[in-house]
Amino acid sequence: MKEIQTLRGPLGWSIASIIVIILFCAYAVTTVASPLLNQSEVSTPTTSKSEQLVTKYNEQILVDIARFNGRSAFFTPIQIAVHREPPPPPPKRDPVPEPAEPIVLGPPPPPPMYMGPPLIAIIGEEAWFRGAGNDSVIRLKVGEEQDGLKVIKTTPPSIVTVEHRGGEYPIDLFTNEEPFFRQDAPPVVSDNFLEEVES
Repeated sequence: MKEIQTLRGPLGWSIASIIVIILFCAYAVTTVASPLLNQSEVSTPTTSKSEQLVTKYNEQILVDIARFNGRSAFFTPIQIAVHREPPPPPPKRDPVPEPAEPIVLGPPPPPPMYMGPPLIAIIGEEAWFRGAGNDSVIRLKVGEEQDGLKVIKTTPPSIVTVEHRGGEYPIDLFTNEEPFFRQDAPPVVSDNFLEEVES
């Protein structure tokens, strides 16, 4: 009776645990060692099996490509024969006669008014003109030319004759126009709006 009770106690649990551990170790050793022992036998069938899988895969790819090429998302519509009138021929054009003599364009006529730089001073036979910049001055003596502007003669104190753009222009240094003086007197305003008031 004591032996049965001792087997049910800690001693029994220890023996059962040792048996389970031994079984587990045996199973682990067989599972780890079995691929190493069967490696030479398995090597030849795996290569032949992998070759079979590769050839089967290639066949399936060819079937998929053939199916894809046989289908189309678009289709060409059926052409219905329609009788159309031919377009009318283009109208005949008369040949353009060539001009007998070529037209020769000459230089443009000079402008009616002087369009060059403004005159700012006359000193003897020298005329001063305002240049392109604010501070630049063109100084020309009689007979000299610069930028298409040539001084022909000076008439002191206020007139210079210049040649510009193919025309000859007399330029006056001073203007005689006085637009603020009126030739006509303003109209007289009547004073009838004033009223006399008795005081």
